Amino acid sequence: MSSALTKQIKKRARSKKDNPEQIVKFFNTGCTLLDLALGGGFAQGALINIIGDKSSGKTLLTVECLAKNKLDMNSKLKIIYDDAEAAFNFNTEEMYGVEFFDEDFPRSNTIEDFDLNFNKNINKLKDDEKMIYVLDSFDAIGSLAENEKIVENRKKHEDGKKETGDYNMAKQKKSGQYFREMVKYMRKKKCSLLIISQVRENIGVMFGAKYTRSGGKALDFYASQAIWLAETAKMIKMDRAIGIRVKARITKNKCWKPFRECFFDILFDYGIDDVTSNINYLYDLIDKIGKLKSKREKVEWDNNEYTVSGLVNYIEENNLEEELKKRVIEKWNKIEDSISPNERKKKY
Repeated sequence: MSSALTKQIKKRARSKKDNPEQIVKFFNTGCTLLDLALGGGFAQGALINIIGDKSSGKTLLTVECLAKNKLDMNSKLKIIYDDAEAAFNFNTEEMYGVEFFDEDFPRSNTIEDFDLNFNKNINKLKDDEKMIYVLDSFDAIGSLAENEKIVENRKKHEDGKKETGDYNMAKQKKSGQYFREMVKYMRKKKCSLLIISQVRENIGVMFGAKYTRSGGKALDFYASQAIWLAETAKMIKMDRAIGIRVKARITKNKCWKPFRECFFDILFDYGIDDVTSNINYLYDLIDKIGKLKSKREKVEWDNNEYTVSGLVNYIEENNLEEELKKRVIEKWNKIEDSISPNERKKKY
């Protein structure tokens, strides 16, 4: 995490009497703008829900976070990737220069498996270690009751009998029980649980959110941060897609202000393009729906003009990534300060 962002987090103590050790600590997401939108990153010792449609960058964002923090913390960070979908196929060593999975993926089939795998790994943590446990995805797991009912109904179908029973709520009930205990334990153990969820259409809804995700009220209640991702554009080169632009919308945030939004670029086989994303934000090159503005003019950096790609190369060749982040953070904070009610008279 950049020093400027660290200073911002410490500045946000709710009272001068606050103990700095009690201020929420964060895992860097690997994306400067998302860190800012979240108030520092993914909260440590908390449940974080990453929600999105297919190909919206959920897994790539998660992997970026794991790579960044593993490189920063090395053996002090344990990473467990519960590949419930059995679909993980990223070469993390090739993308990030590090193989950061400590052991073979667990693959939970049910909510009961997940509870067992999570507790087994969190109990192994030493006092000086932290852990990020990823469940990819919540939609891919069922429950023992559900599995038993499926077998029972299959037998009834084969015998020509009518299928009976409603088992759809079994996972929801179990998850509420497990999450309640998990969040208490996570805070003590400095473990974050990242749960990836798929978007579902909220069929029949006339008022309220058009889209939802599985997990019901349990995830709504126990998640400290909820991030919804949506693809807004594809990056094309030689008539082929090389990446996507993603909009992140923070719908819940117990650690900072909710309802912040940002855009960032993801390149396939590379990950988050933080430099280009920061340049797009700094020079206001993206419109409100995440598309490039009609004319991409040259931008100025320290009295010299560059194309965007030229500035990306200049910044990377001269190791100016931290300076770019500093300018982005200053712009973001200037906007936050301008809308803050702090100048108003205290009510009490």
